[in-house]
Amino acid sequence: MSTPDGAEPHPPMQMLALYAYEQYKTRGDLNALETSIQCYRVAMGATEDDHPEKVDIINNLGVALHTRFECAGEHQDLEEAIFLRQLADALTPDDSPDKPSRLSNLAASIISRFEREGRIEDLEEAIGLWTCAVELVPDSHVHKPTLLNNLGSSHLTRFEQLGKQEDIESAIALHGRAVELTPDDHTHKPLMLNNSGSSHQKRFEQQGKLEDLESAISLHARAVELTPDGHPDKPSWLNNSGNSHLTRFKQLGKLEDLESAIALHARAVDLTPDGHPGKPSWLNNSRNSHLIRFEQLGLLEDLESAIKLVTRAAELTPDGHPSKSGLLNNLAGSLFRQYERTQDLKDLEKAIAHQSRAVDLTPDGHPEKPPRLNNLGTKLQTKFEQSGSLDDLDQAITHYTNAVSLTPEGHPDKPSRLYNLSNSLCTRFNEAGNVSDLEEAIRCSTCSVELLPKNHADRASNLRLLGLLFDTRLRSPHAQADDATRAMDAFLEAMQHPNSHPLERLRACSQYTTLLSKFPHLFTTPPRLTLLDAYKYTLGLVPRCIWLGNNVRSRYTSKELPIIGAVVSTAVTAAISAGEYGLALEWLETGRAVVWSQVLQLRTPLDDLRRRHPQLADDLYHVSQALQHAATSPSSSLPSLPGAHGAQPSLKGQAQSSHTYALEYEKLITRIRELDGFKDFLLPKTLSQLADTCASGPIIVINVHKSRSDALILHGVGDVVCVPLPDLPLSRATDIQSQLWDLLRAKRFLNRSRGEMRDEDSDERGGRVTAMDPPDMMRKILADLWNWIVKPIMGVVLTLVPPSTTLPHVTWCPTGPLAFLPLHAAGIYPKHESTNTHPQTIMDIAVSSYTPTLEALLKPRTKVTAGDTKYPKALVVSQPATPNCDSIPNTRTEAEIITSLIGQSTHLDDTGGTVQAVLEGMAMHDWVHLACHGVQNRTDPTNSAFALYDGRLTLSILMSHHLPNADLAVLSACQTATGDEKLSEEAVHLAAGMLNAGYKSVIGTMWSISDYIAPEVMRVFYTVMAEQVEAGGELQPAYALHEAMKALRSKPGRMNEFLRWVPFVHFGL
Repeated sequence: MSTPDGAEPHPPMQMLALYAYEQYKTRGDLNALETSIQCYRVAMGATEDDHPEKVDIINNLGVALHTRFECAGEHQDLEEAIFLRQLADALTPDDSPDKPSRLSNLAASIISRFEREGRIEDLEEAIGLWTCAVELVPDSHVHKPTLLNNLGSSHLTRFEQLGKQEDIESAIALHGRAVELTPDDHTHKPLMLNNSGSSHQKRFEQQGKLEDLESAISLHARAVELTPDGHPDKPSWLNNSGNSHLTRFKQLGKLEDLESAIALHARAVDLTPDGHPGKPSWLNNSRNSHLIRFEQLGLLEDLESAIKLVTRAAELTPDGHPSKSGLLNNLAGSLFRQYERTQDLKDLEKAIAHQSRAVDLTPDGHPEKPPRLNNLGTKLQTKFEQSGSLDDLDQAITHYTNAVSLTPEGHPDKPSRLYNLSNSLCTRFNEAGNVSDLEEAIRCSTCSVELLPKNHADRASNLRLLGLLFDTRLRSPHAQADDATRAMDAFLEAMQHPNSHPLERLRACSQYTTLLSKFPHLFTTPPRLTLLDAYKYTLGLVPRCIWLGNNVRSRYTSKELPIIGAVVSTAVTAAISAGEYGLALEWLETGRAVVWSQVLQLRTPLDDLRRRHPQLADDLYHVSQALQHAATSPSSSLPSLPGAHGAQPSLKGQAQSSHTYALEYEKLITRIRELDGFKDFLLPKTLSQLADTCASGPIIVINVHKSRSDALILHGVGDVVCVPLPDLPLSRATDIQSQLWDLLRAKRFLNRSRGEMRDEDSDERGGRVTAMDPPDMMRKILADLWNWIVKPIMGVVLTLVPPSTTLPHVTWCPTGPLAFLPLHAAGIYPKHESTNTHPQTIMDIAVSSYTPTLEALLKPRTKVTAGDTKYPKALVVSQPATPNCDSIPNTRTEAEIITSLIGQSTHLDDTGGTVQAVLEGMAMHDWVHLACHGVQNRTDPTNSAFALYDGRLTLSILMSHHLPNADLAVLSACQTATGDEKLSEEAVHLAAGMLNAGYKSVIGTMWSISDYIAPEVMRVFYTVMAEQVEAGGELQPAYALHEAMKALRSKPGRMNEFLRWVPFVHFGL
């Protein structure tokens, strides 16, 4: 504001107005701002029109009104500010030194109106005004950098709206010149640096050049560094610095960037008082960073923080403020995300209410109107899926239609909005059967595909929808002759699209094979891929679907795993039907325990690659992160306030970015596989590579599918025999699993600790729970497993193994619901114990082990020399009274039994069993026995743990340590081999984790065990193991456990106490 020299018509009032305004600027006192406006009005009324200071008063009142508009969002204040600034400009001669500032002030108010109403003519006028202002002052003028900065920002805004390349180039040049003309010690230097950083960030988002992003981060950081903590602009610079780090996280996936963004955004919020006009924007951006961390790590507190932050931002913003609708949109988005996680309909209803209000508050010509309509359509369609009300679906289609019609041609979001409209129309056709809906859906979907560049990351999903629409019409009374061929072509192009998300491609593969198998006679042209070739292509996508760059927790909670399991099972069924048993086994291995296989696979190869070719290892890591984010994290997924984040990349920019990363990824993998020793890098194992796994006996892999179930027996030198299981449809296998788990839950044998499981003869210890099971139910389950699965399989197995005085050894690798069933105990058990002359249980004819994957068995087998006094060294850990856990006193008795049988043993009891002591002991011992509480984390298996005296020893800790002597691990705890019924193919349990940590053999439990039974089992087990060591040769822990189970069930009355002896199982070699 100007301070006139000389006599004033009302000096006290004008000085008071100026003083009050400065008070507001320094303290954020809104009352001071009101006082300033009132004083300026009085001063303006008391000043004659021809007085030389009149124009200054008019200008200053316009400034104050514009400021109040920024705080309260009252449209009337903005219009009056524009009127007054236009008047001040008109009253200022072109040769006046104040002319540039008058033009700049007017442009600033017109820009504010543009941000509120979205009229492009306002933006054009503002650019013209600032251009004139810049031309009126020489480079040496003190205000030249400020004018250059403002003009650069207006070009940046126009670039955001129209996407013209010349605007972003002009913005960068103007902002750069402003930085150059501003000395480092000038108070405006941080402002110039900040805006220059923003323009570089926008160009990065449009062109994908990392050097622009690095420049943005550097410039924003410098702006923060040059600004003292008490400065009113410090929060703004912190906020923008956070935004640039967030952008780099989206690009490269480095968690440190995300953590930096969260910290910077939080600091910006903390430094800003509630009355500050920027506070809602800072809160909103803080919400964005927390929401992204939630998407990455799944921490519910981040989602809750995001909702709280954006709720507060909306509360601080009046309804008339131009940012209010955007904040409501983001609040609705956060609530919708919470609904997706919790399935609480109240969250969905709140999300719809806030989204509707956001739409209502957004003017029709505003550029954010279409995306907000689209978002409302998505939420209403979701509500329809819950309610089944066609009214919800009709409303969704109406909003989708409006969003499409309001989106200009060439807009990067046009294809995605057409996709949503097409999808909803197809849904309504399936509900109501109106063929016009299906035809319009096909038209919209075709248009969306045509609008997408050939290399765009979304192309596979759009092509897949188009294929589904043709498939839908093919199956309806309105089928056309070429529907099958057109659907096939769409699915084929989708599955072969290199830049799209692998999951979309996998789904397209599944739909291609389904179409080909069901309608082979309807194609007008021959299919370009046969059914088996298509499945082979499908299985090749599996490693890409569960990306190695994500942390394990993210991979286990991803939506891909169940889809992969279903696709693999179908592919295996097709291979078996075609008589390709070896191929079927390879495919089963590809889709089995995908995450564990990745962990096992990468521990050595990736470490070896980094050691021998560190640059290639680093390049692969960074490119893989960028590719994942380019395919799954569009910039539009987290809408923010105007000016808070960059422009959306153009379709061409998005496509170019993902295309570049896809090509680079493939090049790196090709280069690595050309290196000596890396030809099989990240490739699934072939049958010939898996042949050595059956050296100790046949391996039985069972595939369960709705159309057929089969066992594949790998034996000899890699031969595969198929045993059909006609009595085992998928539904029957699922029923058996449900019966078992219902029984275990009813008898409280799931989710209970070892300390809670009491013997029936121990009433004096208190808290007794009868461990007896309903014998008839368990007897029926074991008999069904015998009759429908084990008996037909073993009938073939016994013809494949040579005669021997010892029982043959078999290893089970079941899939689907069979992964949770005790195949090792299957048999016919009489109600009354008696001597059976003919074997009727598997334990009478074979020794059983389990494995999560065949690859887990590719380890050297342990052989000892008879009388070797140096082997084994055993670490025995007992935790009778772990803090905050149930007491399990017999763990000490158990440990004393083991140490008496194993000469070279170290016993860590009670307080001695600390995490550090156990880790150090495991590194120095061959065997480890953990008699303690087991904690299974099914969300993140690497956080599954053993509860020790001073904390938890997690699998992630174990896997980060080198265990050179790892051989046998005995997990004498509850449910260490239970798994997660939602991830049947993933072996999500402690026993599998110990195999992957390096142990060759693991003893675990399928459900809770009794503290009184465990010592009985371990006495026999270690007695047999000690005899094997003494005799020398290959150690066979499975046989030792078999003997222990025989001894336990042979005791009077114990045979039918199935829940006591059945849970003990052996995994591995």
